[in-house]
Amino acid sequence: MTFSVAARCARTGQMGVAVASHALAVGGVVPWARAGLGAGVAQALTDQRYGRQLPELLATGLTPVMALELAMTYDEGAALRQIGLVDVRGRTAGHTGGGCVAHAGWGAGAGVVAQGNMLTADGVWDLMVERFTGAAGDLADRLLTALRAAEDVGGDVRGGQAAGLRVVDATPEGGILLDLRVDDHPDPLAELERLLGLWRGDRLMRSAIAAMLAGGEPEPILTDLDLAQRAFGAGNREPAFWRCLALSADGRLDESLLHELVRENPGWGELYHRLHTNTKRTTCSKSVSPATSAGSGT
Repeated sequence: MTFSVAARCARTGQMGVAVASHALAVGGVVPWARAGLGAGVAQALTDQRYGRQLPELLATGLTPVMALELAMTYDEGAALRQIGLVDVRGRTAGHTGGGCVAHAGWGAGAGVVAQGNMLTADGVWDLMVERFTGAAGDLADRLLTALRAAEDVGGDVRGGQAAGLRVVDATPEGGILLDLRVDDHPDPLAELERLLGLWRGDRLMRSAIAAMLAGGEPEPILTDLDLAQRAFGAGNREPAFWRCLALSADGRLDESLLHELVRENPGWGELYHRLHTNTKRTTCSKSVSPATSAGSGT
């Protein structure tokens, strides 16, 4: 019913998991990831207890193989389960029960484990390992590359519906770095890829806002906000709003852009006047007045 991949990035130590399936909200049920410990999946006949038990067992110092063997000891439904996991050292373990629907299996490589069941073609799990291993980009990119490879050869025999992507830090303090889900969509992988682009744009925007409030140099801030706006697209103008605020803080407000935003959504004008006096480099003489802002939105 599902195909997935869990892996550790050798460069950053981050761990992540990506999953796709013709099963509603699969990203909220199948994958787990715990910062500083590991990441994995429990699929086919899903049992979320594995998502609690396996990281707890890893925390005791057990290897993934030992942790999986112990967790399965009292599982009467093990023949119907498919499990895969990777730990903070890149060690892997996997299991495909004899009762899983064909095509079903799992494979592993250096710091990566992939698995699938009810798939269109045999050996897809090995293809995912191969594509992940050879992929460029960060961990999220590589995980999605592996999923896309499986989808391109047929994926779930029933088609697609949902997908999920989760990345955690190498240390417990780093916590969850990325957690995206597509619960119901005709092309869940394409939608997950779109959300990843939005997430990256959002990170750029938030970093730029923090730099602006800390009195950072304006040009790098404006550049990041422009890049964020490209990621967001025309339907979400929030980076453009923060660009207005950054310019105002530097004494060169773009009144034309601000009025355009306020015409689209008067709330931007209200928020602008709440925030612009709090920036460290505000030049009030070039700001539009509340009355002007309100008038431009009618």
